[in-house]
Amino acid sequence: MPNTRAMTDVKIVPTQFESEGQLIKGDFVIPDRDGPFPGICKFHGLPGGADQVSGVASRLAESGYAVLAFDFRGFRRSEGLFSLEGEIQDARNAVTHLLDSKFTIDDWSGVYGASYGGAVAICSAVRDKRTKVVCVRAPVYDTLWFAESPMIRSAVAEILQVSPKEMHGLAEPATQKAMLEKMIKDSRIYNPINEVNRLSPRPIFIVTGGADKGIPVDGVRRLYDEAKRPKEFAVVEGADHNLSNPEHYAMTCELVVSWFREAYPQ
Repeated sequence: MPNTRAMTDVKIVPTQFESEGQLIKGDFVIPDRDGPFPGICKFHGLPGGADQVSGVASRLAESGYAVLAFDFRGFRRSEGLFSLEGEIQDARNAVTHLLDSKFTIDDWSGVYGASYGGAVAICSAVRDKRTKVVCVRAPVYDTLWFAESPMIRSAVAEILQVSPKEMHGLAEPATQKAMLEKMIKDSRIYNPINEVNRLSPRPIFIVTGGADKGIPVDGVRRLYDEAKRPKEFAVVEGADHNLSNPEHYAMTCELVVSWFREAYPQ
């Protein structure tokens, strides 16, 4: 997704933490003033972009939040190999790292997840009451459907063609096979469509694109219908999965930031 505006009044602080023996690397994106601030963990998709700092993370920081953006295990700078179960573990350890940091207040945290990171955001928050609010964009609403669909093979082929170094081990046939098989196994345990109703009374905001061909609106709306109140749902008409149109990207960022402002006013 493009970064359509320059960051202002924001500092980037490299960081790392350990998650079940794997070294996870990322950055704090924080307001350029004295804190502490309410904290938000940002969960990327599969594979997500190499730049996890620009865009929504910087917009949230400009609005007064400390954002922890990082690479899940098996992606880019972090160690290990991808698994859904591993990402759930990383998510919990990320919240710990966020709350233990000098940048954040210690009694409130939110999570934001896009695409596959949206599924992780929901499933991890269900298991971690320290997460007070959940915001997801174009979430993989049914991880088992996604893992068993032809879409995952197309996604793997695209990653190998466009950015093979983004995801560790994917180019090795045996490792790829094992990851995809575990993805199905894990999805029988961690599936947002079966778990989102357990978030209440914590609020969730779901936003998606009206022209998203990969994660259909009807499926995302089904996820919203399964959630209990408080909940909000928004469709950015004409927006595709990657928010390739700068106007749609800006609209989505504004919806996300505005919702977090209401969740924890700044």
